[in-house]
Order: sequence, then C-alpha cells, then structure tokens
Amino acid sequence: MGESAFSEDGKYYSNISQDGRLRIWDTETNVLKQEYTPDLHLTSPPSCLKWVFVGISTGTQPKTKRKSSDSETQCIALGTSSGKILIYSVTQAKVDHVLKEEKSGNFNSFITSVDWHRKYGLFSCNKSNYVYNWDLSNGKIRNKYNVIFDSKNKQGNSISAIKIVPHNLNTPARYLITASWQVCLWRLHNNDATIVRNLGHNATQNALLSLCTLNKSCWLIVGALNERLLSFWDVTIAEDQPQVNGDQTPSKKQRKLSSSSSPTYNFVLEDAPRYVDVTVREDENGTALNIGATTRSGVMHYYNHMLNGASAKPLKPSVTIQVTSPAAHPLPLQCCKVLNSDILIGYSNGTVTTFERITPELKSKTQVLIRGDSVKKNRRSSTIENKLKQDDSVTYVEPMGGVVGRKRSASGGQIEVPMEARLENLALDPKSRSKAAVNQNLTKLLMQGLHSKDKELTQMVLLKNDPAVANRTVASLPVDCVPLLLQHLLIMANRKTTQCASVCTWIKAVVRSHAALLIASSSSNNAAHSHLAQLLAVFTHRRSHLCQLLNLRGRLDLTMSQRKTDNEHSQEAVLEYNDDSTSEDMEVEKYHSDSDQSWDDERDRPDDESDDE
Repeated sequence: MGESAFSEDGKYYSNISQDGRLRIWDTETNVLKQEYTPDLHLTSPPSCLKWVFVGISTGTQPKTKRKSSDSETQCIALGTSSGKILIYSVTQAKVDHVLKEEKSGNFNSFITSVDWHRKYGLFSCNKSNYVYNWDLSNGKIRNKYNVIFDSKNKQGNSISAIKIVPHNLNTPARYLITASWQVCLWRLHNNDATIVRNLGHNATQNALLSLCTLNKSCWLIVGALNERLLSFWDVTIAEDQPQVNGDQTPSKKQRKLSSSSSPTYNFVLEDAPRYVDVTVREDENGTALNIGATTRSGVMHYYNHMLNGASAKPLKPSVTIQVTSPAAHPLPLQCCKVLNSDILIGYSNGTVTTFERITPELKSKTQVLIRGDSVKKNRRSSTIENKLKQDDSVTYVEPMGGVVGRKRSASGGQIEVPMEARLENLALDPKSRSKAAVNQNLTKLLMQGLHSKDKELTQMVLLKNDPAVANRTVASLPVDCVPLLLQHLLIMANRKTTQCASVCTWIKAVVRSHAALLIASSSSNNAAHSHLAQLLAVFTHRRSHLCQLLNLRGRLDLTMSQRKTDNEHSQEAVLEYNDDSTSEDMEVEKYHSDSDQSWDDERDRPDDESDDE
C-alpha cells in the first residue's frame, strides 16, 4: 500500500490523509511544508503515491549535458480512483500535468499502486490487473500489459502493489513484481506479460513490498497488513533466468518448480507491519542487511543481519524501538527510513508528526525514547526566567483582564498588599454586593486557590452546589485554569458523596462553558483530556455500585420495618399493679355489701307501706 513514502534522500515525507489530502513534511525541520487537496478529492481521491524525477524541458536552449539536479525536478505521482495520475511538482506546489488513458474501456481503472525507476520510467496498475508503462515526457502510454493470474481460488486476485526489478541484461524486457494473494515475478516485453517466478502466497490481499539492490544483486521484502511475518527473497535477474516470449505461458511443471523455492529468511514481528524499509550495504564482515518495520501497535523493529546463507528459522528483531512521553503515554511510530548506520523515524505527538534521526542500540533488546512537550516547556520557562532576571520592570496581567505595569520590589523589601488583606478584600458578602460582584469574587477566589494550591480556599468555592453560581463562575474562568479545576474536581470526586454531588454541578458548568476547549484538546498527552478520562472512570465506577447499594438499602429498610411491626404486635399485660405503699400504712377497710343495706331498709318500713306497694 503506497499511501506514504519518503523521498530518495529522506529530506521529505509525503502522506495521503483519510480525507484525500496530500501532505509533505520537511524531515529536517519537522515542518508541514505543503498540503494539497485535489479538486475531485471526494469523488476520486488519491489512492497511492510515488516520488519521481521529471526532466525539465529546455525549450530552445542547446542540448548540453547537465547534472541531474539541473535537468530534473522532484515530483510526486499520485494515483487516483478514477484512473488518472497527477504529477505534483513540489517546487511549484501544484499539479504539473495529468496522465490518463484516452479509452479506458469498461473495466475498473482504480489505480492501486505506482512505481518509478530512473532507468525504466513510471509504471502503474489498476484493479483490473492492467499494468501501464507511462512516458512522462509526452504523457502517453508506452505499453499496456495484462497481468491477470489464472487461479482456481474463488477469492479475488486484484493486485495491490507492484515493484520494478532492475537488471543488467542486454534485453529490452522489463521485470515487474506484482503482489496480491500471490506474489509473482513477470517479464514484460512488447505488450506481453509472462510469469517467470512465483514467490508464494500472502495472508491478505493487501501486501507491502520493499526492494533493495547492491551491485548486480536485488532483494525483495514481502509482507502483509495482517501477517506478523516478513519474507526475504533473492530476485536477482540472471542470464539463465527462464524466459518465455510471446503469448506462451510456462507449463504446469515449470510453474511448480518456480514456486517450490522458499524465501531466504523470514523475520518475525510482534504485530502486523504498517511500513517497511530495507537497505543492503557492504561491511567489514560481509554484506549487512538492515530492515526497519513499524507495526500496528506503534513500535519499530530493527533487524541487523549478515547475509551468510539461508535460514529456515524465523529471525527475531535485533532491537525494538518505542517512543513515549514523560507521562508514560506512548507516541506511535508511523514510518521509518533506514540509512547507512542510522534510522529516520516519524512518530505522531497528538496532531503533530515529528521526525528524528536516531542510532539503534544493538546491545539491548528494547530502546525507549522519551519525547514530549515537557522538555520544551522547561526550556521556555528557563528562557522566560532569564529574561525576567535581566529586565528591571515586569508587566503583570490581571486574572480578570487588564494590564498593570508595576516595578518589581527589591529583595528584602515590603510587599504592597499582604495576602491576608487580599483575601479579606475577596471575602464573600452576598447581601451587600450585587450578583456580578459575587460572581467576580468567586472567580478570583477560585483562581487564587487553584494557582496557590490552597485546598481550603478552593473547596470553599466548589462546595457551593448551585448550578447558577457554578455557570457564572466557570464562564469567567480563564482557559489556563480549566485543567487545574478539573484536577481538583477529580480529587473531590473520590471523596464523600456530598462533595461528589457538588463535583457533578461544577463539571456540568465546565462542559457547558468550555466545550470548545475540551474538544480541541482531545489529545492523549493533554492534561484536560487525561482528567476528563479519569473523571469518567470514577463516575462509571460509582454508577456500577449504585444497584448494589440500592439493593442493600432496600433490604435494610425492609428488615427495619419488619422489626418495628413485630414490636407493635407484642402482647401487653392484662393487669399492672404498682405497690408503692408499705405494710404499716395500709388500712384494712371493711367490706360493705349493698344487699345488706337494702334488707335493713325493708325491715324498718311500716306494714302499710308494704301493703300499698
């Protein structure tokens, strides 16, 4: 997949973004030099690229021999999904000319890969497995080849990558490697393509190819986007190389013999590769092979191996290089270019891509590079301190706006306003001041507490669980105080439930007032982003225990209610007798019956009355 590439000298790095933009970085200064968006980047975005050299037309000037730097300009060939190739001039920062086929026919002209060689020119391949050899001088097609490989597999065999194989044979034929589910070496001659060698199979259709040459020898690295293995092949074109002319194809036996060969070496990775580069150089001990491969996990494997015969055992990396920040946040490696003894790496630090030239430490298996913004901040702070020491006056910026020029007090001098007086002036008095003054005092109190790291002063403001007060206070808060506020809210969120309720109110106010800042700082290395992620984890953890707490509270309420009901239905005593008096004070009273009295009355009455009755 040719979506990114270094220039031949390693000075520039180009990449096609997901939205179809071409970006070019200067690797020496870490500056995004150019950014180009094609006119039809939505309908036919760029799919692949390759750095090329295009000759400058001399016009009426006499034809004299010039150096390559004078007669050639560095450009980028961009293959698009519509079948066009854009030749983008880096010096002019525009498209110089467009290559396209006049009669494309009814086939898929989506360009999957582009390759260029100074001796053989520009080659491109589309999804219909047609290879084109372009003439950059007039923008026309020299030759067109059909490289369809007949296979019984039901899987599609669309070519995803091509590589030109240079040779020193006295023949006009061209040799090309195509990679899909199968990797094949083709011989191209007179618009005819014949298979010379089959280099085996790939785990996926999307393949990675990297070629290197030394003297008359040529080697190839083959990898796949979902396979943790790199294969090393010797693809040197020799005199006794089997060649078939015309429309003839090699027999089944010849194809079997050509495909029976195995790779010279296999290099194992911890994850699928994303970018591969290889070089071969002469060393004191022999021929040294150096391979650099960045993986999907964001690390780079470096292999330093001597070519001394074939090996069936997979080879492990000599050293694994990782880049991390001082806060232990990994910075993923995106690309690499192997030089003589050094490596040019490119890693992403948020939205910025940084390039650095390093020397691998082969004595250790892992090499960790600590990079980040803290070093720059320390340098800036040191330079600012030096400037302040040299200047006699300092300009102070008030928290609520406005610039105040004051002279610095001499060493040992008295401070104009003591801190106690300032805090008294910032004391809250809602009855005697308006809401605006209270809001301003709350903001100043909060800023003072955050900058001085005074927990009591900060909590005095943050414990006010009033949404209106929180919204007005946070709205007036400067941008640089937002990470400090989130850090203090994170500390409070891990404490009592009453403080956690206030934290929710203030976090709502921060999100409402500073949403643009939080979205813009969505980087893994940003303090605000880290605090928000931790706050989300805290509240998620609290929410996970909410159901258990509610179940426990319900069981406790049910148990207490049943206990109360049992106490209400307990049996009471029929008679309660309280004897408070002693035996001496007790007096025995004679019992008088009402019946005896009635009998006595009847007896005393006269007989007349009784008869009348």
